[in-house]
Amino acid sequence: HGIFVIFPFLPYFIIKEILFKEFNDFEKFSFGLFFFSSLIFSSFYFILYHTEKIYEHKDNSEGRLNFLAHTLGIVFFLSLTFASYYWCLFNYNENSFIKVSNENEYLDFIYYSFGIFIMNNNSEIQTNSLYAKLFVGTEMLTAFITLILILANYKDLKVHKIKN
Repeated sequence: HGIFVIFPFLPYFIIKEILFKEFNDFEKFSFGLFFFSSLIFSSFYFILYHTEKIYEHKDNSEGRLNFLAHTLGIVFFLSLTFASYYWCLFNYNENSFIKVSNENEYLDFIYYSFGIFIMNNNSEIQTNSLYAKLFVGTEMLTAFITLILILANYKDLKVHKIKN
């Protein structure tokens, strides 16, 4: 799962720092579309992985504990993944987000991402561009789907006794 956290930095540095110093409008649009597509792919991966874990632990006698551990891992890695995308988007265009501190940008985005994911955002960071709003909206949708999967299927994860 860690590869999804690190992945946004690779195309960002290759495209922004090595290939292009200045973008025309088509290149900006293409970069944003590629970046958003990779975000959608990683979100769907985590949702499908989480759904798979629900059914994997359903028949296991230790299903509840393992399921909760996997759920916490999914929330953690999804939040880190979105924080990575936010940081890259902010470094690409500082006007994408406002009220970001200059000292610990990535930590601010981690805090912001966790707040968005648990739907209790106390951060002062605000979106200011179309891509930032699109990325945050995607995180909200991903959080909603993930939490609904958790709540809807948690009752099915009853402890079953192993019959000998």
